[in-house]
Amino acid sequence: MSRQDSYSYIHKLHTLFIPRTPSAALQAARADILPIEAFIYKSTALNPILKKPYNLDEIEWLLSKRNRDLETNLILKTVLSEISRYEDKEIALFAAESLNAIEKDYNSKLMDLKDKIKEKNKAADKAKAAEIYYQMALLNSDESTLSNFYMKEAYLMLTGMENDDIENADNRILLIKVLLNLKLYDQAEQLLPEHKESRLLRLEIAYSKKSLAKVQNILEDMREDSERSEEEQKVLNFWSGSHD
Repeated sequence: MSRQDSYSYIHKLHTLFIPRTPSAALQAARADILPIEAFIYKSTALNPILKKPYNLDEIEWLLSKRNRDLETNLILKTVLSEISRYEDKEIALFAAESLNAIEKDYNSKLMDLKDKIKEKNKAADKAKAAEIYYQMALLNSDESTLSNFYMKEAYLMLTGMENDDIENADNRILLIKVLLNLKLYDQAEQLLPEHKESRLLRLEIAYSKKSLAKVQNILEDMREDSERSEEEQKVLNFWSGSHD
């Protein structure tokens, strides 16, 4: 699998090596068989839009929806990037224009927020701008220079806040995710709150640092917790090789 498209695992899931133990998963990461982005299994990996031949009507319907979430945009980016290389020029043009429309939508929201920040300098607007930069970084993960630029802009936007605003739970988690993507693992770990709700982030950091012992300990902690979250159950399913 090419590492150029970090999210290609979404529509190639059935062809990928699926680790059945933490050790196997870690070995896969070290060998670049399994991308870090595939660390937490997403149920949307089986989204109907990913089935070939692609349904252009369904793609158009998704594109027409306002306020699409990041996961939907990542799937659209993956599908449209492939379609843009089709020999059928009309379909390829549709895909290219759709990709541009997604980017313009993000840029438009970002410009509006920058104007608000310049005028009122509110932390809430900075947080929204940081989130957009973060999403743009993930959407451009196939272009490392651009992705890194957006991720750094998200970092600067967040660290430009007052300490009290950074302590806001959502802002803090976003900053942790940004640091994680910038490979500043120790800094990200220092910001983790000491409660079980942070286990997934703690697990992802341990995985990124290729710390097998920590990964095993956190997974075991999840298994023994009868009140684990639905998302944590998905992670356990992924690591056991089950995707039901």
